Amino acid sequence: MPAPSPPAPILPGRLDFDERGTPCSPEYRDVYHPAAGGAAQARHVFLAGNGLPERWRGRTSFTVLETGFGLGVNFLETWRAARADPRAPLRLHYVSIEKHPLPGDALRRAHPDDALAAALLAQWPPLLAGLHRIELDAGRVVLTLALGDAGHVLPRLAAPADAIYLDGFAPARNPDMWTPGVLREIGRLARPGATVATWTVGTAVREALAAAGFDLSLRPGFAQKRDMLVGTKPGRYAEPARLRRATVIGAGLAGTCVAERLASRGWTVTVLEREAGAAHGASGNPSGVVQPVLNLADAPNARLSRAAFLYAARRLRAMAATGFDAGGVLRLARDAAQQARFAEILRRLGAPPELAQLVDAAAAADHAGRPVAGPGVWFPLGGWVHPAAACRANLDTHPERIELRLRHAVSRADLDSLAADALTVDATGAGLARVLPVAEVRGQVSYLPPSPARRLAIAVTGDGYVAPMPGGGHCAGASFGHDDTDLSVRAADHADNLARVARMLPGFTAGLAAAALDGRAGLRITTPDRVPAFGTLRAGHAIATGLGARGLVWAPLCAEIMASHLEDEPLPVEIELADAIEPARFAAPAVRG
Repeated sequence: MPAPSPPAPILPGRLDFDERGTPCSPEYRDVYHPAAGGAAQARHVFLAGNGLPERWRGRTSFTVLETGFGLGVNFLETWRAARADPRAPLRLHYVSIEKHPLPGDALRRAHPDDALAAALLAQWPPLLAGLHRIELDAGRVVLTLALGDAGHVLPRLAAPADAIYLDGFAPARNPDMWTPGVLREIGRLARPGATVATWTVGTAVREALAAAGFDLSLRPGFAQKRDMLVGTKPGRYAEPARLRRATVIGAGLAGTCVAERLASRGWTVTVLEREAGAAHGASGNPSGVVQPVLNLADAPNARLSRAAFLYAARRLRAMAATGFDAGGVLRLARDAAQQARFAEILRRLGAPPELAQLVDAAAAADHAGRPVAGPGVWFPLGGWVHPAAACRANLDTHPERIELRLRHAVSRADLDSLAADALTVDATGAGLARVLPVAEVRGQVSYLPPSPARRLAIAVTGDGYVAPMPGGGHCAGASFGHDDTDLSVRAADHADNLARVARMLPGFTAGLAAAALDGRAGLRITTPDRVPAFGTLRAGHAIATGLGARGLVWAPLCAEIMASHLEDEPLPVEIELADAIEPARFAAPAVRG
């Protein structure tokens, strides 16, 4: 596995049309598909060449791996075939690599009247390097876009493939897509019995695929192509018998996200909560902010956090019951030096405006609708949400598979006595210090009552945060108290919260007295590296903890990584990013098995 390294910023592709109306790429001086039609080529070369849809029938999960997403024609035709097939798998994964993805407006021009394309483009991600998971048809079709150079992306993919579409631009135009190293990685990802198909029959491609472990043959090609190439990796893959039941302890953000992700894959899940309702503890605040972290050193934890933000924003939008207010988030700079740092971070990322926009003080005030302390960064995809609503939405999405049992306390001694044929997931955090170096950090928020003088419809962050509350007024905070587990509400912490808000929004706290405010305190579970710990500690037992102050951002992606591992499905992030949340990075050797 290569040493982790930040990927190069993405250079979006461009779309032109030749004199016959065929879509083409000016960068590669090649067509995206033959004049005879991209959809027809997709069905002849890639679906039929891989024996689809017949080969996916009877499978719980099936994965297609593609090199060269291009206009998305192959994906759309595969999705169409799955929709039309009553025996399609419960989850059809489609993992596609693209170095120069097209912006959404270009794809709209390529697919002006396609309802599936419109559904895809409604979730089209900002064009940032890395993996972007998009769930369609209620999660039955899952597109994972891997944006970046194939030679960089493929060694970092965990995507066991059943069918492979090799569809980059022609080897003479785009040789980097067809190197022996790239095709060797394709062979690594192919399961036993996996098939491969491509329209090119060049000698170098055939030799590299044969060296990668495929038995090859020629078939009649499409349109003007006399031949096409197909192959099979020797062996046979049979889906193993897996656990299909889980007991999740804790109905906060961590536990309910894990329950929902497992239930989406057909698991039966029982959630045990010691309180009288979901979303107590750290998940009980009336408002939480969904925004990315800006980090100058784009280390794996920063890249994972960015992927988590983008995935959480898509999930929250898709689950209307969360009440996610996607009106954007304004992050204010502390001073000129920090604003310069923000500018450099966005420059290095090649951050598209859909992700982040540097704003001066006037533009920041326009977003806030009131005076602000200075410049900052605007995150259009961010927003605020009531965490309890997000927890309830997780539990209600699959009511036939998720059972919530309230006032059901589970002691440490009870864990080993739970059903042997079910996975036990501890999502409480409490007591885990015996196996992990987690800590409890006290946080207090303050409730600012409604007032015409305090109009603010978006979340503003910086030195603290302030966000609207569902019932009116605003939530401000939050304090950080290490080695402090006292949950009584303190006027001193209210005063600190008010001071933070006043530094960001001059005049916003005028007339408010700390001693008169309501609020709440909770304990956040943190790890030494500030990255959550989600995964299996030992056979039959897993944990989901360490969300810290960013549970709304972290929990959805971490739960998806855990569920993907358990189902041997493609991971939604690169291998080194998935490894970053493994509990075994902290666990003592005696409990790693």
